[in-house]
Amino acid sequence: MVPGVRFRRTAPKLKVLSALSILALAACQGGGGTTTGAAITPGGSGVLGSYYVQSFAPYAPQVANLLATARYQLQQTTGWYFVDVNNNPIPPYYNSFPLLSSGAVYAHAVGLTGSGQTVAMADTRLMTSHVALAGKQITVTSNLGLGTNPSDPSFDRHGTMVASIIGGRSTSFIGIAPGASLAFGDFSTAQSLTAITQKAIQLNAVAYNNSWGFDNTTPSGADYNTYFSSGADQVYLGALAQYASRGVVVFAVSNDNTKTQSTLMDGLPVILPQLESGWLAVGNAVPTWDSSGTAIVGAQMVSSSCLDAAAWCLVADGAWKAADGTTTTGYRFGTGSSFAAPQVSGALALLAEAFPSLSPHDLRLRLIASANNDFFTPTGFTPIGTTGYTHGYNQTYGHGFLDIKAALLPIGGTSMQLEGGAVQSTNAPIIQTGAAMGDAVARSLTNVSVGVTDALNGQFRMPGQALVATTAPSPLARSLMASGMTTDLRRLRLGSMGLSDQPFSSFQGTTIASIDPNGEFMAQILLPSAGAQTASYGIDLKRLVKDGDTEFGLGLKLARDDGSIMGFGATDQGLGTQMASLEVGVTQDMGRGAFLSVGGEVGIASLGSQAALKDVSTAVFNAVHLNLGQRDLFDEGDRLTMGVSLPIAVSSGGATMVLPGMTPGVWQKVGLDLAPTDRQVNLSLTYQKPVGDEAELLMQVVHADNFGNRSGVEDMAGLLAMKFSF
Repeated sequence: MVPGVRFRRTAPKLKVLSALSILALAACQGGGGTTTGAAITPGGSGVLGSYYVQSFAPYAPQVANLLATARYQLQQTTGWYFVDVNNNPIPPYYNSFPLLSSGAVYAHAVGLTGSGQTVAMADTRLMTSHVALAGKQITVTSNLGLGTNPSDPSFDRHGTMVASIIGGRSTSFIGIAPGASLAFGDFSTAQSLTAITQKAIQLNAVAYNNSWGFDNTTPSGADYNTYFSSGADQVYLGALAQYASRGVVVFAVSNDNTKTQSTLMDGLPVILPQLESGWLAVGNAVPTWDSSGTAIVGAQMVSSSCLDAAAWCLVADGAWKAADGTTTTGYRFGTGSSFAAPQVSGALALLAEAFPSLSPHDLRLRLIASANNDFFTPTGFTPIGTTGYTHGYNQTYGHGFLDIKAALLPIGGTSMQLEGGAVQSTNAPIIQTGAAMGDAVARSLTNVSVGVTDALNGQFRMPGQALVATTAPSPLARSLMASGMTTDLRRLRLGSMGLSDQPFSSFQGTTIASIDPNGEFMAQILLPSAGAQTASYGIDLKRLVKDGDTEFGLGLKLARDDGSIMGFGATDQGLGTQMASLEVGVTQDMGRGAFLSVGGEVGIASLGSQAALKDVSTAVFNAVHLNLGQRDLFDEGDRLTMGVSLPIAVSSGGATMVLPGMTPGVWQKVGLDLAPTDRQVNLSLTYQKPVGDEAELLMQVVHADNFGNRSGVEDMAGLLAMKFSF
């Protein structure tokens, strides 16, 4: 390497504006030299694999609590700005909170710290005795020492500041991956760089942070040959390539925002394309938030743009108050790509803890695929592994803003492997149960966890209940309206209450009825809805016999359900569910216009099967209703009825669901009870009366508990109907 020109960059000075005073703070530290997703149930290991994270919303209280603590508040800096050589402010003024904008606080909220991971770094000097690093496992291969350059204290600070951002922790400070170990070496010679690079290989470091570079270079063959001309240089490059073949090298871009080309080290894959799969460049940008403060909608670059390194580049907010390497207890504010890069290195440690089965190269792809690029128009696209997905980038922001929160969520949807080897998408419920089953299947999967993977092979724990959706019946208001429009109200008022007058009221389709003149025989046919892919149809036959004050009814119903009432939905190979039931009813005249009726049906259904289901039994179902009424109560011909009913529900039936566990290749068999624990109960009050010779009036109120056979769900509706005959 050429002596006398490496690793040194200058950066503009900066200040922080507060409500009380203006404080002159540390000079900006540069990146090119010494101048960088049912509910979520917590698991016990602190590893994200112990969580099903479909949304971080349930963790909002933990996030808010962390952000309010002193060590997080230390990083919320309002009104900082750069100054010129005369110490005059250079607008604009910036607001920074990198623990929030990077998404690190969300990782901390679910218990991730980078525990068990090692991050290597090549830098200036490291004060291992600083309180933010005290007690941390740090392997040191070489160190330039402290206090040897009093004319440039920033040189002494730089390595300690970078190290604390990666993994520091004290009562007043926290870094990105406070549980990670460090490996440190200085970058003063090719030999010292080789030593720390080889140590990174030996320790299987997930990331290798480099907050330095050659500022006055480009990723060109000429500069490559100039800066790596010696045998020692080539040994270093060989070790660097060996590390990049399995780990992730992170290089900060230049702090010179006037550059039109990348520098040699952040753009090295331009010359050596084989390095790209293990390479990330990082720029410094201050984010702009939306009015709610929850989404980044823009960013202002305060370092060089990504430029030639755009395809492997991210940006982060490098404004940090980090461990000051000139005192064992102090912290000092600085900004630069030097302090953006260690956020990415720490993020890789967090992801390695969260996804222990993924390689560092896989984790690099997660950071790229999850980077926030919503605020710019991409000009290029990087393939994300073999998934078929791509992620857009441009020369200014690369792939966009670092988003650890998004990297911890499923990317590209989730899927699970079935016992036979087929892969089933779990982006939506894979089982749709009919209303007659209610929440029975979901209840059977309580406390069952399922192993799923996203498009980038990240493993997640999904609650079994999330695999099931229940078809809810039509709301009572809609059902009552449909009944009022289609029912012969006069026949309903005068007819028997023992047998249902609308046997297909829960089905989708059109009903045609035929009644003999004496009212002793009725036939109804359910016609499928026009254009329905999986339709319902059926026939219902009834016979009424009257013996004095008692009327008996007997009926037979044969039907095919599309899955909305009985069975497992229309996705069951288009077969639906075959149903047969016997209907019985008795109405007893109690004298003086009072009457009592009771009736119901009992039947069986052939349910078929669906993905992950086996050993599905025949289901037995039933329905019951009881009515107590009074005729001629207020006026001749009127009728008041109070009723209680249990609509159709499965009373017995079972199946087995074979689901993947959290360990690949391990299956769990879960028995499913198809009968709901809490059945729907309807309470109704109905009043009917004739209005002249040509009209009928109906007033009805119905209240349902456990609506749709789902525990705790209620519905209530009323109907006022008037029908005229012409």
